[in-house]
Amino acid sequence: MMDDPSQLIDTDDIEVEVTIRIGRTRLTVAELSALRRNEVLTLDQSISDGVEICVGEKVIARGELTGDGAPENRLCIRIIGAAETP
Repeated sequence: MMDDPSQLIDTDDIEVEVTIRIGRTRLTVAELSALRRNEVLTLDQSISDGVEICVGEKVIARGELTGDGAPENRLCIRIIGAAETP
């Protein structure tokens, strides 16, 4: 029997899906179907609120949108803090 439970599972190989939530809004189906190119949807978060970093439905941290600086300028998230716990 193993004395150290951390040896039971190699966590280096366990992957989890991380999602980023930038805000929400509600639209009727009619409003949704009327959307056209260049329209702007207002979300329920301020720009200064940043984004929520989630695993499943659990918010684990907060971040802010940034670019990676490479020629492709891929969208990235800079971690700005841990999630607030209730």
